[in-house]
Amino acid sequence: MMTNKFNSLRSRIFFFFILLLIAVQTVSFISSFYSNKRNEQQQLAAHLSQAESLLKAEISNRNYYLTAFTEISATDIALRKEFFVQHPNFSIALNNHRKRIDADIALAIDIDGIILGQLLIRDSNKDIKRVFTGNQINQPFEHTEWLTDQPNSVFYSSNDEIYQLILTPVLDKLEVIGHIGLGYSLNSKLANELANVTSFNVGFTLENTQNFHWISFNSAIENHAAVKNSESPLSPHYLESVVAESYPLGTVGNFQLSAAIFQLHSNLIAAIIQDGWNFLILIFITLAVSLLGAYFIASSVTEPVRRLVKISKAIAKGNYQPDTHVGNTLELNQLAEQFGKMIDAIKSRENEITEQAFLDTLTGLPNRNQFNRDMHGLSKPFLLCQVNVRRLSEINDTLGHDVGDEVIQEIAIRLQKLKKPLFHTSGNGFLIRFDDEAVENIKNCIQTITRVIEPSFIYQNITIHLQVNIGVTASDGWSQTNQLLKEVDAAMQIAKRQNLLYQLYDRQIDLNTLDRLQLVNRLKGAIEHDEFTLFYQPKLNLSNNTVEEVEALVRWNHPVNGLITPESFIHIADQTGQMQALSHWVVNKAIEQYFTWQKQGLDIKIAINISPENLLDDDFCYQLIEKLCADKKLQDALCLEITEDAFVDHNSKAVENIKLLRKNGIYLSIDDYGTGYSSLAQLKNLPVQELKIDRCFIQQLIQQPQDKLIVNSTIQLSHQLGLSVVAEGVEDQETLDWLREHHCEKAQGYFISRPLPAVEFTQWLSSSKFSLPQITEQPLKLEQQTLAQINVKQS
Repeated sequence: MMTNKFNSLRSRIFFFFILLLIAVQTVSFISSFYSNKRNEQQQLAAHLSQAESLLKAEISNRNYYLTAFTEISATDIALRKEFFVQHPNFSIALNNHRKRIDADIALAIDIDGIILGQLLIRDSNKDIKRVFTGNQINQPFEHTEWLTDQPNSVFYSSNDEIYQLILTPVLDKLEVIGHIGLGYSLNSKLANELANVTSFNVGFTLENTQNFHWISFNSAIENHAAVKNSESPLSPHYLESVVAESYPLGTVGNFQLSAAIFQLHSNLIAAIIQDGWNFLILIFITLAVSLLGAYFIASSVTEPVRRLVKISKAIAKGNYQPDTHVGNTLELNQLAEQFGKMIDAIKSRENEITEQAFLDTLTGLPNRNQFNRDMHGLSKPFLLCQVNVRRLSEINDTLGHDVGDEVIQEIAIRLQKLKKPLFHTSGNGFLIRFDDEAVENIKNCIQTITRVIEPSFIYQNITIHLQVNIGVTASDGWSQTNQLLKEVDAAMQIAKRQNLLYQLYDRQIDLNTLDRLQLVNRLKGAIEHDEFTLFYQPKLNLSNNTVEEVEALVRWNHPVNGLITPESFIHIADQTGQMQALSHWVVNKAIEQYFTWQKQGLDIKIAINISPENLLDDDFCYQLIEKLCADKKLQDALCLEITEDAFVDHNSKAVENIKLLRKNGIYLSIDDYGTGYSSLAQLKNLPVQELKIDRCFIQQLIQQPQDKLIVNSTIQLSHQLGLSVVAEGVEDQETLDWLREHHCEKAQGYFISRPLPAVEFTQWLSSSKFSLPQITEQPLKLEQQTLAQINVKQS
């Protein structure tokens, strides 16, 4: 009888729990007793490290907050106007920005380093603050080295206080017109706040090799010996009684500014001892409660077992509300058997439902329904990317929809290698989520996508270059899925329209929709009313240090919006059929400017960008040939720059017209080389004379060994194919020297000159350090004849 009782499930569970709990609690007590001694110093160090981390985080957050708001304030239109007029009420505008973040100091400095506005708080420790105007207005700012083109975080001494100050440039049309600074005082109020957060005493100190004194400290240590004696808590005679650390913040004059955190050693040890007693009490309470719980579990476990058996049978039949009753432990065998059947039946039905409702049939990936379901409960930050396959409709039209499906399946397989949440939400669209990623890491995320997409896809001996446009939106946590999909799709459409690899969503995208509609409606009239102008950026001949050629860059001088760059209207011209008219306008204006410079004695060749859409139009190409080839000298005067898309994205018609232009003696250059999917092997079949390496390989050339390898290889292979090379995006002398050493023919970039209007370019050329391209004869008759031909054709 005793044997039967011991073999019961309840008895076995009860005795097993007793033995297990006694063993675990005994080992836990002994281990904690001895480890408490060993971990005492570790816990002290951990307290100090935690306090230091919290202090650093608070200082960093404060700096980030100041930086963000100062940058916003620097963009205020009303504030920028004050820099120009230097109105006596400048301090009022400055105070408006100071009050928004309750700053303790506000500065405004003009481009010459003169203080235009200075506001200070009389007693920054008080809740009610009084603002007064500083006495340095209209005086030179003593730290002009802090005034840079980027936000600068400094510690500034003024009015017997030290301020954490952010200085940010104020820009007008990309030009620095002054600086604005906002800051907080490192006062006792801040020390009290940090002391509450870190549970340590906090103070701010200035020291050098000879002097040490406290700037401010929390009120609790006002009578501490270190404060009264103006000594560091890290001094040797405090080491036995104090746990302390000093966190350097920066320099103020010849002094080191630091944040000191310290706590009495006895306080920390008392907390550790108390934790030990609490742990011992918790062990006994846990043991008692666990014994009672073990008895309760052992007594009641048989009833749920029998109930689960009947529930499993009912679930297997589709009935989720069965009747239950209590039985004996022999039914555990039935439980195991029926529970297996229940799981199989549930899995079978749910897998079928899930496959139909939440999986895409073509790729086997989760679909939009699954995306909506996965987003619920998601609270961590993430980047959401919508990957759109380019030219899929062309593949379907030319090779068939079966090949298009193969392409979609291949991209799905490649994206799955990233091991990220992936969804197929439309015919040629995928959603991929990068969890715990912020906007700062967007380039790394895009690179991981392109790395798996870029390799060519070979289908039945047909090589297909896979290209994508990517829209990206960022979220700090879960948000409405409809809004996320709207944002990421809007960003993707921008990337697709502007032929970008990726586009990050910004609220301005939605605001720009109306502006874009207005530009669409006005573009045709703008061409007719001559609202466009040309800017010119020089190309430097590296062999003789002479500016022999410029690139003509079109700008829209909008009567309302001012000067608009091509990125805002070129794609509109393409979509509305105005590209040919705009291209004709650019060619005519470039020819006029060429003869103007000829009249001034300057022999400057002009490069013009030609749209891929222009090369698909026979009429445009024939008109261009007639215009440029009427006189032999015009063929040498102009160069046509063609992007890679002209012969990669389009059919052979563009290639035929490229050959036709070259046959008639027109100089041709491939622009933005390296950003598409063309290769030098493809270029060898095109009659071009020049290759222009894209700026993405040049701007970081000195810092990136991979870029050096790519550029050097491109130059050598181009020369072997008989092509001259232009490097655009040159930003410094080191890059220019490297290109000259590696026999690159021409260079272009902001280091040489920014794009300038014709008059300003002529002035720059006359005063630059580069040689001038002079001519000996003034071809006035040729100019008059050619301009007359242009006017006749336009009429």
